[in-house]
Amino acid sequence: MCSRSARLCAVALVLTVTATVAAAVGGCARPGEPGTASSAPAASDTRYVRGDGPLADDWRDEGLLGEDLPERSDLAGMWQTLLWADGYLERAAIDCHHAGATLRATRAWQSNNGLPADGIVGPLTFGAAGKRLVAAADGLVVYRGERHRVPFRRAEDGRYLVEDSGTYRPLRRDRATLRICQRQGSAAPTG
Repeated sequence: MCSRSARLCAVALVLTVTATVAAAVGGCARPGEPGTASSAPAASDTRYVRGDGPLADDWRDEGLLGEDLPERSDLAGMWQTLLWADGYLERAAIDCHHAGATLRATRAWQSNNGLPADGIVGPLTFGAAGKRLVAAADGLVVYRGERHRVPFRRAEDGRYLVEDSGTYRPLRRDRATLRICQRQGSAAPTG
C-alpha cells in the first residue's frame, strides 16, 4: 500500500503532465479537431515523406528505394518524378515502381551527380536531390530539375504533399496511393 503523501505526489505528477500536454495541443480541444494530436500523424510516423528545418536536409531520412527493397510506393513515384524533371525518365514511365527503366535512370543520375551508381536511393541520393529544393510563393516547395520544376507543399507537421487529381495529398513511403500509381500499378513494370 502507498502512503498518502506518495499517492498525492503521483496525482500531482499526472496533473502536471496532463496540463503540459493540454497546453502543447492548444488547450482542451476534442480529439480530431485541428491542433490535436489525432488530427495529423505524429512527427515520428514513418509512413509519410516529411521534412523539417532547412529544405536541403528534408529528404536524407526517407528510407531506401532499390531493386531488392519494397518497390511500389508514392516515394518511388516521387523519385521517378524527380528523374523526369532532370531528363532521365519519360513521364509515361512514372508508375510508382522502382525497377527496370527507373533503376537504369537512377544509376545514370547518381553517376552524373558524383554518387556511387548502385541504383539504391537512400540518404546520399535523396540528400543530393534535396539540395535542389527551394521555397516558392504560396507556401510551395519546388524541386528545380534540369528540365522541369516539381511543386510540393510541406504541411505544418512536415509531411510532403503533392497535387493529385486537383487536391494535395501526402506522399506515402509504405505504399502507392496516388492516382498515377493506381492507374499504372496494374500494368507490369516497364523495363
